[in-house]
Amino acid sequence: MTEYLAPELIYKCSRMVWSTTSGKLWKVVRVLLFNVRSWFFDLKYKSIGFTELREALQRYASMLEESQLEYTSDYFDCDDYALTFKSFVTKHYRTNAVGIALGLLRKGGEVLGGHAWNIALMSDGDLVFVEPQTREIIYGNVSSDGYEYELQAVVW
Repeated sequence: MTEYLAPELIYKCSRMVWSTTSGKLWKVVRVLLFNVRSWFFDLKYKSIGFTELREALQRYASMLEESQLEYTSDYFDCDDYALTFKSFVTKHYRTNAVGIALGLLRKGGEVLGGHAWNIALMSDGDLVFVEPQTREIIYGNVSSDGYEYELQAVVW
């Protein structure tokens, strides 16, 4: 596992926000807002490999099934899935490679509302989104079923 310092991770996240925003002024505004809203708790961050992340998602799915945890509006919804997956990876893989991503969810250009999901620091230095409800690893900001994730803040 490669280690990254917090400023490197903040820079990587800021670049992600920059690259998914159009218009120079709006890019600057969104990056500034991202940095004001986000919270990075650690000085160093350990990355996670793709194989480990895939395995973590499979083990997490089993844990949800064994615990009979399922989506329940307001009581176990997107933020609870994101918190649970972050905690699961931290506990079982002894890494802080997974953070909680906060932002907007869109489909077909229409804003569906606020959403929480996960973001992971991969061993190659890339950042990927993880949708803990469907267990999908998302490269970029659009899922396989067309949902667009707009990152606005992270808690890491």
